[in-house]
Amino acid sequence: MGGASGASEPESSGGGGRGGRCPGPPAGGFPMSPSTPGPPVSAIVVAPELNDYGRRCLAALLALEEDLEVIFVPDVDGAEVDPRVIVVPSGSEVTTGRKRQLGLERARGEFVALIDDDAYPHPSWLRMSLGAIAADPAIAAAAGPTLTPPDDAPLEQLGGRVYASVLVSGPHRRRYAIAEPTDVDDAPSVNLVLRREDALAVGFDSPDRWGEDTLVADALQRRGRRIRYEPGAIVYHSRRPLWVPHLRQLYRWSRHRGAYARTIGGNSLRPSYFAPSALVAFLLGGTLTGGKVRRLWRGGALTYGLACLLGGVDRSPSRWLRVSGGIVATHVVYGVGFLIGLLGARPVRR
Repeated sequence: MGGASGASEPESSGGGGRGGRCPGPPAGGFPMSPSTPGPPVSAIVVAPELNDYGRRCLAALLALEEDLEVIFVPDVDGAEVDPRVIVVPSGSEVTTGRKRQLGLERARGEFVALIDDDAYPHPSWLRMSLGAIAADPAIAAAAGPTLTPPDDAPLEQLGGRVYASVLVSGPHRRRYAIAEPTDVDDAPSVNLVLRREDALAVGFDSPDRWGEDTLVADALQRRGRRIRYEPGAIVYHSRRPLWVPHLRQLYRWSRHRGAYARTIGGNSLRPSYFAPSALVAFLLGGTLTGGKVRRLWRGGALTYGLACLLGGVDRSPSRWLRVSGGIVATHVVYGVGFLIGLLGARPVRR
């Protein structure tokens, strides 16, 4: 049942030169075209505050071989960070998209690299992303797989396995596993590198608390620009653990995707995003039937259950049952959330 995690991955938890601190955005925001020359790449990390995940992310970015500036956008200044990091406080009650927009307006690089604070890059991330973009002037952005870190806690690892299951992600599985290079019409901002001129043209700002990456990808597509999936552009992304944190995040994603399918269409109208809702309708609707239709429903439900059981195969019976159950729960929660958004619920705001 592909597409249950086909939503974006939106939820993560500048002053002078490089390494300076900015007291906050001036009226009207930072200038859109900084006059001082900068490094080739500006990496933007946003978060409400700096935590251990954020420290891991910033340290990994600073360790990359490429010449880049690292811009961190928390709610308020005050956390101790490496002096090479540019801190741009956004204020509280600011959406993720607005935070990224503030980082973009402060950025000086020719390319802008987006990554969540609970993720960190593989050493070759920027090299592979920039190589993909440089291959064709029509390519505006590059994305890649977001793999589960090998040292994540056991329940976080299982959450990653659920997302990487073909029964959950379907045609979007490339987001959670290495696949062949291809053009894509949507890409999570946990792993997205763009030409700065394209980023400025479409903007990151959004009134919705999350989901701005879906809007950015859709806007790029409408401008005739390409997004390239590059399997070597790897980012490691810590997952929400099974069960409640995983399903809570999933519900938010699905509600946003359903609302975007209703209001903007575009890349949110892919059939795979509707599939979990169709599954929920099938499972519930079959209980109201009888006779031959009921027997057909039982056969379909049994086939689905066996597929989910096989999808969780593991040497450990406990892990096996958790992954198989997580696949079913993911389908149901995503399907319900998508329907709620599709039928009129607005995306979460602030």
